[in-house]
Amino acid sequence: MEKERGMEERQATPVLQEFPQLSRLHFLSPQNQGVIADYLAYLRARHYAPSIQEGTIRALKSFAVLIPEARQAPLYADLTQTTPSDMDAWIEVSFRHQLAPSTVATRLRVMQGFFAFLRDQGYVAQSPIRFPRHHILVPQDLPRPMAEDEVIALFRVIDALRDRTMFLLMLRCGLRVGEVSSLPWSAIDLVQGTVRLDNSKGHVDRVVYLAPDVAKALRQWQGHQAAAAQYVFPSRGTSLTARHIRNLMTGYLKLAGIPKAYSPHSLRHTFATQLLNAGASLEVVKELMGHRSLDMTLRSTQLYDRTKRAQYDQAMVQVEKRQGLQGR
Repeated sequence: MEKERGMEERQATPVLQEFPQLSRLHFLSPQNQGVIADYLAYLRARHYAPSIQEGTIRALKSFAVLIPEARQAPLYADLTQTTPSDMDAWIEVSFRHQLAPSTVATRLRVMQGFFAFLRDQGYVAQSPIRFPRHHILVPQDLPRPMAEDEVIALFRVIDALRDRTMFLLMLRCGLRVGEVSSLPWSAIDLVQGTVRLDNSKGHVDRVVYLAPDVAKALRQWQGHQAAAAQYVFPSRGTSLTARHIRNLMTGYLKLAGIPKAYSPHSLRHTFATQLLNAGASLEVVKELMGHRSLDMTLRSTQLYDRTKRAQYDQAMVQVEKRQGLQGR
């Protein structure tokens, strides 16, 4: 009874005022929206990035839209009635809609956090997500850094100062597309040649450095903006969206005649790969990338074949000298 009373009280709470993103789940009952709002408040109180809240809304909407029609009405009324079979059906339909395994796995992980919260709050006895039953095998693809000739071809067709500055920040500083889209001028110190990124992915703060070409582009771009501009790349009073930046890169790749499906994140991989191949230590690259572990850095880089071969040959010279196994 106490649980039901709490849910009834929550129905009257103006959750949309506090979490306007819940309007995208308008088809869910007030009870469901109230529980989701509690979870979003839980995330906010623990200083999770706004992108985590956004990911929660996206994952729950995907689940609600793709579950079989026969289960929509009861679950739209009460998500605590979700069963392992519902999760089976959602995974199956997600793949039928050709969602990438990584996307399905990410959304499943997000919903796992939500249902764990419901369990801890006493709304469900156990999570409907069960492992290994609901494990998603995600292929471990190699990173996709751009070749040097492709980088040159890409920047050759970018005439707009704003766009050139934006993509240089990703290539020279290893910034993520979300970090670039919301970058404030207050984070940039053109005198010291640094960019400070606070509370980025994984709650890792870091300082990156401005190469001469990107520093020059930033100074030029700053001269075209109002002195009161908050964001480096503003759009209608706020910042550019990550989607807009991705669309821009797709257009420039097509204009440059580059057939490969690169994304802005490929510039970040290119940054790490170029540093490593130029002799930077793995530890330095890790810090500049804002990774928590060296393993993450290794997965983000790809040694060029000539670098691997050169280091192999150099090592083998030392091994052969030490072992002396050559025939006489």
